[in-house]
Amino acid sequence: MLQILQQLYPNRIISPDTKNDLSIDKYMVYILIFNNIPIVLGHGKKNRAKIIFDNENQITSSHLKSIFVRLYQLYAEGEFERFVIFCRDKDEAKEIEKVLHKEIGGNNRNIPENIKNRLFNGLEGSSIVRLILEIALRSSFDGISDLKKWRADGILNDDIWNDISERLRLNN
Repeated sequence: MLQILQQLYPNRIISPDTKNDLSIDKYMVYILIFNNIPIVLGHGKKNRAKIIFDNENQITSSHLKSIFVRLYQLYAEGEFERFVIFCRDKDEAKEIEKVLHKEIGGNNRNIPENIKNRLFNGLEGSSIVRLILEIALRSSFDGISDLKKWRADGILNDDIWNDISERLRLNN
């Protein structure tokens, strides 16, 4: 994947080691690759780009793909790679993102069956916990933030919340 990125944007690809390597005030295109497949490819500043460093202890709130990245972190086995392209401004970042989506993908939220199977392990198809998780996975916002809001609003009782938070390890 790095080779393709280098061909498209020579001498602009950075492989950051930590979220501290991301500039606070610069627009960038950020890419999270899992087993040579882009799973996150977006543009923005550090507050959005830090999603490529999400792990069991770190969740980027208010990002559409936060639950998606979390599932990969918790239930997939493989190697992650992170890349960033710093941009002049937002317009350039949007254009580069558009080109990269066309060339390498990364613009979907398809969750592989093996990850879903592990997430839903032990749940009946008609269980409330499964239904709520399915709804969160289809959120047009951030499924994790939705779940936390539903809990705070009293929509999810203790049993449901405990099962969901254990499956997503939200109590860390």
